[in-house]
Amino acid sequence: MIELPPPRNTAPFAGWDQPPAAGDLRLVPIGGLGEFGMNALAVHCAEGLVLIDCGQLFPSDDQPGIDRIVPDFAYLEPFADQVLAVLLTHGHEDHIGALPYFLRRWPVPVYGTAFTLGLVAGKCREHDIATEGILREVRDFDRRTVGPFEAEWIPVTHSIPDACCIALRFPGGILVHSGDFKLDPTPTDGRLTGLTRLQALGKEGVRMLLSDSTNVMQKEPTPSEAVCATGLADALGSTQGRLVVATFSSNIHRLQTLVDLAHEAGRRVCLVGRSLERNVDLARSLGRFKLPDDLLVKPADAHKYEPGELVLACTGSQGEPQSGLMRILRGEVKNLALGPGDRLILSARPIPGNEVGVSRLLDMAARLGVETGLDGIGPIHATGHGHRPDLRSFMETLRPEHVVPVHGTFRNLQAHGALAVDAGWSPERVHLLDGGSCLVLGGDQSVRNFGQVPVGRCFIDEGVEHSVDARIIHDRLILQEDGVIFATLMLDPDGERVGVPSILSRGFVMLSDDEPYGDLLGAALTKAFDEAPAAVRKDRDALKELLRQTLRRIIRKTTQTRPLVVPVLLDAPAEV
Repeated sequence: MIELPPPRNTAPFAGWDQPPAAGDLRLVPIGGLGEFGMNALAVHCAEGLVLIDCGQLFPSDDQPGIDRIVPDFAYLEPFADQVLAVLLTHGHEDHIGALPYFLRRWPVPVYGTAFTLGLVAGKCREHDIATEGILREVRDFDRRTVGPFEAEWIPVTHSIPDACCIALRFPGGILVHSGDFKLDPTPTDGRLTGLTRLQALGKEGVRMLLSDSTNVMQKEPTPSEAVCATGLADALGSTQGRLVVATFSSNIHRLQTLVDLAHEAGRRVCLVGRSLERNVDLARSLGRFKLPDDLLVKPADAHKYEPGELVLACTGSQGEPQSGLMRILRGEVKNLALGPGDRLILSARPIPGNEVGVSRLLDMAARLGVETGLDGIGPIHATGHGHRPDLRSFMETLRPEHVVPVHGTFRNLQAHGALAVDAGWSPERVHLLDGGSCLVLGGDQSVRNFGQVPVGRCFIDEGVEHSVDARIIHDRLILQEDGVIFATLMLDPDGERVGVPSILSRGFVMLSDDEPYGDLLGAALTKAFDEAPAAVRKDRDALKELLRQTLRRIIRKTTQTRPLVVPVLLDAPAEV
């Protein structure tokens, strides 16, 4: 394995807020490195800046109340007038999900293929963001000049229509960003990766390749999307009742295969899930999805057909609580009650961290008598990300001078870097970056690490107009785990204590000793107040902190818990 450089100072380097020197190209990963999701790369030269992708990250269980996480674009602020455009590789949420938040601040042109921009337009409508004149469609192999850059969109195979890698020409050479890809020789839509064009670029000379690392741990050849037809056909043939297939709503290729098989078997198809319906409508309008008009059945009409006449295509393969599949399993979709004879298959791989939710979903289905086993059924899922052989072939096709692994955890980036070294690149030509690590392609043909720039995460709670501070998430976790204690102390006009403190708790289990635990805490507060210096008593912020720390210490000592402690100081009413 190649290794990262020694630990660096994470503070922004001096001069990060100044534009790159003439002839230099600065690469700044704002997200997508050291994590799966939130992909965004700033490509910055003295004449301007473009962003390649602008994705979101889905929250984990330890981020309660958060709907999505988007990059902190602080690096762009000093260069607000230099931001020229966003260049999109494809339409998955981890590549476009942050665009509505970005466009509010920088309403610059957004370039992408038709299906990608269709998804972006829908997201912008949901956020009341005008897109007239902003969304600019490109076709396969199109080139667009954006300031000092020329971008070219080269088709790649992936698990969503119209995915591309981007070749970006700049005064110092050619940069290629792979986006998400695999080298599928038999894609179901017939749209092949543009290997001939990539070979031509390789012969011309590629300065640097930034390449997807998602599946670098997989050593076997990458399966084609075409193999899923075998498993889906097996499932159809062995299911007497309804066949329920859950997959990602953006996987139009998988849905096309399912619809074709259902049509051949004489079954109707029912779509359950708003995003699924929207994406199918978009794909049909663009000619990316073929569907006989009489094949679709609305969920409200499903009861008109025998179970063996239906296929249900649903969102919810990751156990999402509000997905179409979960609503069906909870009995919330009228006329679609599942039971014995029906079969559920999840035509998707659980995203790391979602395993518990997926297991819970399958258990819910089993309790209804639904078959969830896959014995005798062929492959029902094929990844959209290339395994190690594809990654190596991509590098060898382009033969870049330098390789930068992107998209994935540190282990993924490290393994991808080792693969590049094994394929013949010297370690000094393989660069492992972290979020905010600034890499500079010098006008003198040098490549050097230039330090750290400000990056971070913005937590979005859809019920709040602004982003949520990380401290609020920390407090939510404490409330979830150990509850909250309110300690109220009343003070007279001279700042003296009136009566004894009042203790109120929620979600915190009081101890049941001889002396009530609330009295114990009240006595500790009384003692702390009475012994506090006069300067602390007169400073209400300092007094609150004293009371907070006093309670924290005694609670931690007696219960080993850490509830949220909220001191409240009230003014005593004036005497009549």
